[in-house]
Amino acid sequence: MNMELKRNWIAGQWVEGQGSRVNENPSDKTDPVGTYASASANQVNDAVAAAKKAFHAWSRSSPQVRADVLDKVGTEILARKEVLGRQLSREEGKTLAEGIGETTRAGQIWKWFAGEALRIHGDKMAGLRPGTDAEVIREPVGVVGIITPWNFPIAIPSWKVAPALAFGNCVVLKPADLVPASAWSIADILSRAGVPEGVFNLVMGSGSVVGNAIINHKDVSAVTFTGSTKTGMSVAEACVKRLARVQLEMGGPTIKPGTNADFGYTQSDDRRSVYLPALRNSLPELLEVFDFPDPSMVVGQRNVSSVAQQSLFLMNHPWMREQARHASQKSLADASLSDDERVERVCESVCGT
Repeated sequence: MNMELKRNWIAGQWVEGQGSRVNENPSDKTDPVGTYASASANQVNDAVAAAKKAFHAWSRSSPQVRADVLDKVGTEILARKEVLGRQLSREEGKTLAEGIGETTRAGQIWKWFAGEALRIHGDKMAGLRPGTDAEVIREPVGVVGIITPWNFPIAIPSWKVAPALAFGNCVVLKPADLVPASAWSIADILSRAGVPEGVFNLVMGSGSVVGNAIINHKDVSAVTFTGSTKTGMSVAEACVKRLARVQLEMGGPTIKPGTNADFGYTQSDDRRSVYLPALRNSLPELLEVFDFPDPSMVVGQRNVSSVAQQSLFLMNHPWMREQARHASQKSLADASLSDDERVERVCESVCGT
């Protein structure tokens, strides 16, 4: 299947990379989400140079100008939340409900920081000497390198890029190589929202090439990174060596399925999570653990299997629990359903089908 190449956004232009990568739906390997350009280190240099050039004018632009740009981005994301949310679910593996929910939150983030751009922060206090005042003002730092992970592919770029732009910084964004589609969509929207050339740049590709070029670049004044602890330590070391500002969000729980766990990516319907097989297999045990009032849902041994333990982790979010509880109670009201059909109904409800 021939797909249009999604290019990097550098200095106000769509630019091909040194290569490309097909982004696949993890729950259906026959479903390509798109083909995305991979930037070179030299293209990162071009992006940083463009951001540095644009910084003087953008940092001195009217707060209203910056607010208007951010508000346009938020408005379009919210208007297209169904389409963008489905794209997110296809490329990253979230349930459709979570994909749309994350996209909605991203749009709200852009609108919130559009308001923040208009609130000029600072402090004024009496000086130590009679008749004098002391003022504290906040200024943009310059070019900000932003490196984001795979697990929240539109929310995390939004809550890093939006405040950086709101307060007059210029941005070079590198999304996780596994999930470029959502970040590319942000770049596409920004390209039509009135952001000046060079203020925002998107460079897709691997961490070893694109990420390293960003964190080691002398003109990147600050770096914000979300990802693994090991990589974060390398980011911190590189930034400290050249006295660049750095902000890190590292670590997090990792799911390690047991020997009898099956997380096979066999679902062709992109509305279902990649976790659906494990959820379906273990839901009867989960319902028992959650104290659902239905003894008939308990099958097999009463010990929670390793599959159930993984699904317990996945369903630990209050929203997921409430979805399962509501669907379970609804299925009980239909006496015509078999136990298997009840499990299927709950699974489909939780997974957004």
